[in-house]
Amino acid sequence: MIKKRVLFYSSVKDIELFQIQRFYSVDIALLVNLGYEVSITNHIGKFCLFWKYDIAFLYFYKWALLPAILAKIFSKKVYFTGGIDQLEESITSKIEFFSQAILFKLCYIFSDICLVVSQSDLKNIKKIYNRKCLDKVYFSSHTINVDSFYVENVLSKKNDFTTIAWMGSIENVQRKGVDKSLILFEKLVQRQEFSDSKFYIIGKQGEGSRYLSKLCTSLNITDRVVFTGDIDEEVKIAILRDSKYYFQLSTFEGFGIAAIEALAAKNIVIHSGKGGLKETIKNFGVKINIYADSVEDFVNISNLIVSYRPDLLSKAHNHILANYSNDARQNDFMKIMLSK
Repeated sequence: MIKKRVLFYSSVKDIELFQIQRFYSVDIALLVNLGYEVSITNHIGKFCLFWKYDIAFLYFYKWALLPAILAKIFSKKVYFTGGIDQLEESITSKIEFFSQAILFKLCYIFSDICLVVSQSDLKNIKKIYNRKCLDKVYFSSHTINVDSFYVENVLSKKNDFTTIAWMGSIENVQRKGVDKSLILFEKLVQRQEFSDSKFYIIGKQGEGSRYLSKLCTSLNITDRVVFTGDIDEEVKIAILRDSKYYFQLSTFEGFGIAAIEALAAKNIVIHSGKGGLKETIKNFGVKINIYADSVEDFVNISNLIVSYRPDLLSKAHNHILANYSNDARQNDFMKIMLSK
């Protein structure tokens, strides 16, 4: 039997990101597991080589429109996936929202399947069409290798905090709430319970990390904060398994895959509850008001964190295992893609 050939695309600047970014590498591995022959590309022109692929598997409903059009010209199957944050009106300008709405509708026209990764995205899609059902839209969450994050004994964890964010721009670290996390961390380390705590910030450095470093200096916590830069997956998992707390204070989070990883590693996830975090973290973390600014607010938040029930961590791990394991997305691929 001849394998079907998938041309996997995203408009990344560096093709190595297909291995570094877990949502890409997981999907590529799942497609291979299902028997597809997968080639990766960040060049639109590859879709003109129609004799080299059968299916276009495209990430994000923006720059992937052109590959979709080319693939359809050559009568190929077109599958879209990825988050669509700019369909969230609360965090985008009217121009950005309108542009993304138009782009999604065009992508939908040229697609065979749209694999939507979060319920918040699904709700926003239905809103722009003003209808409940769209024939080519299917829900399938991003997933992780849950077993690799498993921690048997939470008592062995260090009293440390972690967050993961791309820090190439100030805008992104602000959207991810990393600056707010530092401000909260500075308040927390004034308590005896956190007197020995460190805060590990994982991710590619740049303009955003320079902004955060200056903030650390102004808060006088430079010796407590560690910027790891880009690190291997194994090192990242080791940090999550060692740490006790995880910050995800995003103003909006389309899905929150890093927060899921932290929950799988039995971290107490301190989060904003915005966007996809409502469905992924549910009531297993500590939801806080990210716009808190008074002494009383910070006291209440720190009391919430300190009073977290440890028995919830095992239930949280089971929640992730049941809903966000790689097996779940592979089963979705098998049911949806093989039916088309």
